[in-house]
Amino acid sequence: MTEAIRDYFLGKKILIWGLGLEGRATLEFLLAHLPETFFFVSDSNPAALKAIQSPWIGQIEEEDLFSCMESFNVIVKSPGIRTSHLAIEPSIKEKIVLQTDLFLQFWPGITIGITGSKGKSTTTSLIHHLLKTNGLEAYIGGNIGVPPFHLIPFASEKAIAVLELSSYQLEYCRHSPSIAIWLNLYQEHLNYHGSFEAYSLAKSNIARFQSSENFFLYNADNPSLSEFLASIDPMPGKLIAVDDKWQETFDCSRLHLPGEHNKRNALFAALTASLFGISAKKIAESFASFYGLPHRLEYVATIEGVSYYNDSIATVPEATLAGIEAIPNVESLILGGQDRGLPLEGFASKLCQTRNLRNIILLPETGWRIGTFFERKNHKKNIFFAKDLEEAVIIASKFTTKGSSCLFSPAAPSYHRYLNFEKRGEHFKWLVSQLKNI
Repeated sequence: MTEAIRDYFLGKKILIWGLGLEGRATLEFLLAHLPETFFFVSDSNPAALKAIQSPWIGQIEEEDLFSCMESFNVIVKSPGIRTSHLAIEPSIKEKIVLQTDLFLQFWPGITIGITGSKGKSTTTSLIHHLLKTNGLEAYIGGNIGVPPFHLIPFASEKAIAVLELSSYQLEYCRHSPSIAIWLNLYQEHLNYHGSFEAYSLAKSNIARFQSSENFFLYNADNPSLSEFLASIDPMPGKLIAVDDKWQETFDCSRLHLPGEHNKRNALFAALTASLFGISAKKIAESFASFYGLPHRLEYVATIEGVSYYNDSIATVPEATLAGIEAIPNVESLILGGQDRGLPLEGFASKLCQTRNLRNIILLPETGWRIGTFFERKNHKKNIFFAKDLEEAVIIASKFTTKGSSCLFSPAAPSYHRYLNFEKRGEHFKWLVSQLKNI
């Protein structure tokens, strides 16, 4: 695989556009395997460029980038760089490639790709766990924090790559994984893609380029996904519709993850494992040894009789509603984050109708906007406006009764105040730990 990717780059004028995790991994590969090839990098962060010191690397300032793009043969774009607002010529778009696409093209073994608006990381980790615990050689990467190129040293025909794939990573893909999994489709990342249609089309690349021998597993009970798939050309792979009927085949009772949505994620994982000949009995046994991931309905602590849960990964209303259903006796909910302009009145109505939920603690920006809807609705909830997460946790500690739960599930991204959802979740857990000192 190393030789194949090296040959792909050989003799080409190369630009690495963006020095995030994947950009740096591409940089490392080129320096290691094409040591006397001159190439270029560009990043909006001057500090990232300053950190690169090599006579073989040319640096292009952001303001000069678009005037010279046409001169490159290959432009390796980092997934986090948004292009939907840019008027990029088709001839230049053809030169743009993502590390994910190169990995899918050249990995010699089976590739499994998992996408969806929610549940990607959990399902990816669970599939990897099922394969590993049943003796298969499997490696995990992608949007879960491991750049695909970091898996290259493990490449072989028997090695299985299990990749979490975001819409950012799929947008420019021209290759699809051997087994494609699409968990669900909700309104997400509209600021990045520009529209729900563009977001959906980017996601669809997970299966668009499969062969007839490949498999495409999709959520047959997700209306938005079903409607979208019905509106586009049929996918070429073998379709497997995943619905609740599969619970008759696979026993999910030993799964430690809370919530009906996680049972559905487990069905995707079980079906994938079964494609490798793993029996339903072995799958059930492996479920029992999987304990989930941080920031995904994560139990934090019980303080003064109140159980605190961290669901910082929840960046859309649907995920928060699923979290309320999954966690026992949620009396207090902390929500709010970056406002992307999504419609929220329907979400507010569902919260008003949620039994047992007494205290709704609202954070800027979306939380405060949701608060305006509560003012117009007939409800018996206690509504609190908190200026930040620290104040929200203190409010929750004062008004949540013993024997019940407090759930932090923002229903919005973190980027207006935090680097990512992980940093936000870690802050919440630290704030909860400090309650012991109050």
